Amino acid sequence: VLAWFANELALAWVHDRIPRNGVRPLPDLWFSLFPEITNSILVTELIMITLIVALFIVIFCHQYRWIVIRRIFFCAALCYTFRAFCIVIFQVPVPSEKTYCAPKSNGSLNIIISRVLRTFWSVGIEQLRPRELCGDLIVSGHTISLFMAALALKQYCPKKFFCLAELCYCATFVAITCILLARKHYTIDVVLAYCLTTRIFWTYHSLSYSYHQGDFDQIPLNQSIWAFMVPYLEADAPPPQYFQNQWKLSSNCSQYFRKRSP
Repeated sequence: VLAWFANELALAWVHDRIPRNGVRPLPDLWFSLFPEITNSILVTELIMITLIVALFIVIFCHQYRWIVIRRIFFCAALCYTFRAFCIVIFQVPVPSEKTYCAPKSNGSLNIIISRVLRTFWSVGIEQLRPRELCGDLIVSGHTISLFMAALALKQYCPKKFFCLAELCYCATFVAITCILLARKHYTIDVVLAYCLTTRIFWTYHSLSYSYHQGDFDQIPLNQSIWAFMVPYLEADAPPPQYFQNQWKLSSNCSQYFRKRSP
């Protein structure tokens, strides 16, 4: 939540600083090869919402749900914290001349806070609230959410749902294609988001594995500035050989469904 709030705060602040006044979008190879299809962002967000809902179902049903939640949310928080940092330090023109950007203001604290309060609840989904703030380009937030959900589904789905997890992973690339067709991001934004999300997710799980194997201090990956959090987050997690992706409803849910059944 704090990481997402940082993103909204960064966007509210940077909106008044992006280049405008007839400044054309930056050159992009994708834009020169494919036409702009504005409504394709709808496909992206439908896929993204579907993947996130599927992920929450998997988390809720997983026998180690609280461990899985910690891992995924920590990785997502790192990604979005880095994204907020990039938004603040690097401003580029919007990728499409059809993109609406609200008028600039004096950038006062009251205006920034009001912007955050207006946009925070929509979590970046344009179907919930039409875009009016511009500037959150470098590192695509949609791409982070898509790949984080796809990677987590692939990592934590039971083996019998392996094909479904692979299908979700393929759907992610369809969604990313639609982001670029809608010209909501430059190609570099999507590439950076992919690199960031996959590296953080894979690095965390590699560190987690090393921690449980007892060689955490011997691998170069532990030099990451956030690696010190891994032993804390993994303290009560079972070793990899005992961590099975099996579904198990909590006792409260089981009792509820038994009471509801005739």
